[in-house]
Amino acid sequence: MKPIWFTCLIVLSTTFGVSAQSQKQLIKVGDDLFAQQDYYGASKWYKEALMLDSTYLDLLFKYAESLRLYNDYAKAEWHYQSIYKQDQGKSFPLAPYWYSMMLKYNGKYADAKKNFKKSKRYFQSDKKGFYYQKINQEIKACDVAVQILKDSLPIDVKNIGNSINTYNSELGATLLSDSTLIFSSLRDEKMKENNEVTDTSYYLLKLFKGIKNGDIWVSDKKLNDEVNEKGYHIANGCLNSKGNTFYYNRCNRNLHCKIYAVPVDSKGFGLPYEVVGVNHETATTTQPFATEISGKEVLFFSSNREGGIGMMDIWYSIKENDHFQSPENMGKIINTIEDEITPFYDTKDSNLYFSSNWHEGLGGFDVFKVKTDLKTTEKVKNAGFPINTSTNDFYYSIRSNTVLLASNRKGSYTKKGETCCNDIYYYEIPDTSKKIYTTLEELNRYLPVRLYFHNDVPNPRSRDTVTTLNYLTTYKEYTRLYPEYKREYSNGLKGVEKDDALVEIEDLFSSNIDKGAKDLEMFTPLLIKELENGNQIALTIKGFASPLSKSDYNVNLTLRRISSLINYLSEYDHGRILPYINGSATNGGALYFTKVPFGEYQSKEISDDLEDKRNSVYSPGAAVERKIEIIAISVTDTVGINLDGSEIEKLPILTITDSVLIFEPETVEKQFQFTNSGEAALKLFAAEFSHSGFEINLPNSEVQVGETAYFQIKKLPLVTKGNYTVTLLTNTIPNRIVVPIVLN
Repeated sequence: MKPIWFTCLIVLSTTFGVSAQSQKQLIKVGDDLFAQQDYYGASKWYKEALMLDSTYLDLLFKYAESLRLYNDYAKAEWHYQSIYKQDQGKSFPLAPYWYSMMLKYNGKYADAKKNFKKSKRYFQSDKKGFYYQKINQEIKACDVAVQILKDSLPIDVKNIGNSINTYNSELGATLLSDSTLIFSSLRDEKMKENNEVTDTSYYLLKLFKGIKNGDIWVSDKKLNDEVNEKGYHIANGCLNSKGNTFYYNRCNRNLHCKIYAVPVDSKGFGLPYEVVGVNHETATTTQPFATEISGKEVLFFSSNREGGIGMMDIWYSIKENDHFQSPENMGKIINTIEDEITPFYDTKDSNLYFSSNWHEGLGGFDVFKVKTDLKTTEKVKNAGFPINTSTNDFYYSIRSNTVLLASNRKGSYTKKGETCCNDIYYYEIPDTSKKIYTTLEELNRYLPVRLYFHNDVPNPRSRDTVTTLNYLTTYKEYTRLYPEYKREYSNGLKGVEKDDALVEIEDLFSSNIDKGAKDLEMFTPLLIKELENGNQIALTIKGFASPLSKSDYNVNLTLRRISSLINYLSEYDHGRILPYINGSATNGGALYFTKVPFGEYQSKEISDDLEDKRNSVYSPGAAVERKIEIIAISVTDTVGINLDGSEIEKLPILTITDSVLIFEPETVEKQFQFTNSGEAALKLFAAEFSHSGFEINLPNSEVQVGETAYFQIKKLPLVTKGNYTVTLLTNTIPNRIVVPIVLN
């Protein structure tokens, strides 16, 4: 097995000149390049072959695989989905699996979870097999990912710059001092502008040095040829705690890696030598990190040798009497049936940092940490967002107050797709002692909270605007209808269609109805803390309803649903919040509600036929529209005060007039109105679409409190009818607001 770090690199980029060649000839060239791990080059030849005949599913699958393996997740997602729709998993059962995985890599966690559940049926015959276990793990990971994003860390992860990073791949950076780093780079220093490799003998990983010039990191030079031995990949350097030995990897062209070392003194590097006792003759031994634990030098590394738990495992070896002892596996708490790589040990907090593509995370590889002294090991924890993203994040290391990591996240330098290649990123660890984080900030991270209701609940066939029912009561009654929803929505269907319908209902209840109740359960104690601090809080609550009744009826229905939430809060913990609602709290705290009863939801895809209950009542599409949302929180008194005497920052609130941005078939550009309904100036920094077929024009200036403004979206020719999203990056909390787009 090749070293796992290499799967994230682009090996070659070939010259592309096609004459009148047959499809078979084009595919053969693509296959040859694929076998050489030149996935980018292979994708170009496969694409040309598809232009001659796009109905060849085997070729389409090869193309999708090449896109995935050079990290073009967006295109890979589209092509795996195309195969899945045509084949239904019969000949290509991995297509639905990889389609689900690409959805996750693109940050579409709800869609990924739903499709993982659907893809399980293709692997049910081997429930102990890798793919069945992996899918179950990814279903859990999708839920965890949503929570990780809500609990984002107050750090600013930045690209280290284009003097260190190139259009190829950089990774494995380590700080020798506060102003000197060593990093690995896969670059052909003679590569042409068109990405053509001039001589493959130059296209090898080598170690480079970087230095800090003021606030800018600049590339200095390659390490000497004694370390950067010709004909080998040289990578993954680190300095031991005493500063007298530099460890690194030497890998042959077959990607079999061993750990080497070189003495270091004031004059520089000495003569390299192979580290005895840790390398393996047939398995790879890679990514060394040396540290000191309990007074002894310990060498961590990643290996796929026999005796491990999964594919790549974290191992360690203790140095005794100048010799490394037989390596020990870090055990099942850390290692899994998939890959654990790039270990780093922080002696300050006794945490081992590593990356894994099995433990629950945001994307492919996430950074994790675990407290261990090699004798006892605690629970593994995800390092959090934005350290981790929906792409690959690894090679985490710390020195002083600076953290380095490698990632192929958006924002990397590339000519081959926005998530093609790895770059080195960094951030400074913030001094949290200077800021007191209010529970108000925590509250906003949990928004929006979406709560769902069965059709015409509460109080069916009523025009009342209030109810005596508590939301929790309506939720429990709703969950009892789960068997009824499965039966009614799958009624009359067979085979794959019935299986898909049952999965959709299962996902409706787990990802929407149950999740809403859980979010409210986590949100409410934080709200209480804020009120008990004496703050006056305003909640904005929007209501929606499915289109079975006239809109004026639905307005009253949504008001009853909002009323059930207010009842829940009033009765919570024996009336603990009630004094803040009725104005009797003695500490000055108060809770207000802004009710926005939108009434009928405007989606045209949902049946309003009373006789068609399968689609108008029991379908997931109809069910997700019967909801209320807590969408905004503001402090309504003049200014709140932190414990240190400083003012609590007031918040802007983005309120978009249209909850769904709808384009009719003939519409190319459309303007959408929004209002700043908060207490501070609103900024819209950027926007990111779920599909590349859109452009947006945002306001250049701040939108002041109470002001209305517009943004304009243009629909490009390549985008087709369907459902999409735009994520607006703002200065609100949370600062990423996702808005649905519907093209009719």
